[in-house]
Amino acid sequence: MSTERWILLLEDDMIQTMLFRAAVDGVLGTVLNFTDLSEALAQMRRMEVDLCVVDLGVFTQPGVFHLDGGNRFIAEVRSKISRTTPIIVATSGRKPESLIASFRAGADDYVLKDEGLDKVVDRIRLWMGKIPIDRIQLETQRVRLLNFLEKAEKNRHDLPE
Repeated sequence: MSTERWILLLEDDMIQTMLFRAAVDGVLGTVLNFTDLSEALAQMRRMEVDLCVVDLGVFTQPGVFHLDGGNRFIAEVRSKISRTTPIIVATSGRKPESLIASFRAGADDYVLKDEGLDKVVDRIRLWMGKIPIDRIQLETQRVRLLNFLEKAEKNRHDLPE
């Protein structure tokens, strides 16, 4: 039985990808990076991935960019591939409505890119320590976070700096 951990990164920015790979690849697991969701979904169908880190604005297929492509990936993974693979959204947006869409699609956590790469690495380390993850516990946590974000949106608050 292999103890190799697989981390799928869906990110279209090559500088972000290089920084992520330098910090994570071979340290917390092997990084499989994709710039479009069609290739990332194909990989998810081919092999079991331990964790996903997803940017919201990505290519939906080669050459076709979509601001909500990451959420499309999340929804497809949750509905057809895995209900328990942790999915972390890495975004630069602070508007609750964009993250609400991510949690409704099935995201489990989010990190603001401007908080730095160390924050992303810390979140990956945290989630890797929880594997295997109980589906009920994961869904309960997702609902709590969604409720928090919906309350912030209702009160017209952006996420804290």
